[in-house]
Amino acid sequence: MEKVSERSYERLTPADLEEIAAVALRTLAAIFDRAPVACLYRDRLLLIALAQGSALHYLDGVNGLKDIDVWAFFAAGLAKPFPHRKRWCVDFGPSRFGRHPADLGYRGRRLDLMGRSITVASGEPPQQSVRRWLSSKNRSAIELSKKPMFSLFPQAFFGERLN
Repeated sequence: MEKVSERSYERLTPADLEEIAAVALRTLAAIFDRAPVACLYRDRLLLIALAQGSALHYLDGVNGLKDIDVWAFFAAGLAKPFPHRKRWCVDFGPSRFGRHPADLGYRGRRLDLMGRSITVASGEPPQQSVRRWLSSKNRSAIELSKKPMFSLFPQAFFGERLN
């Protein structure tokens, strides 16, 4: 029987984070194939992170999981920035997390994927570039920094807290 609830209170595990990362990477690959500006960033991916309420739930297990919030960060430097106001929504698929009642047509929780191109200092590791951006006066960075963030990709930084 399908679980339908406003929030899932099932704990997120490292295995769940690996699956979230895989869904995010597949989604990005599809985006690169069809979005003319986003595709310019295909080879500029720095880091993918679990963010917002889903990262808080991973940390405390109390917040509950309404949806799965994922941010992708890309190295800036191209004439056009990564489409920063765009949100791609995909179906995480059937899982013990069920689905939100408003997400009709979904089999599981909605995964929201957002992206941002950020500056990278010479020789700076990706997680440090993201931390520097999170401490900036950028409105999105200010809001994101209010809740924890955890690295999902690349594997070398998997599970590392970013703020």
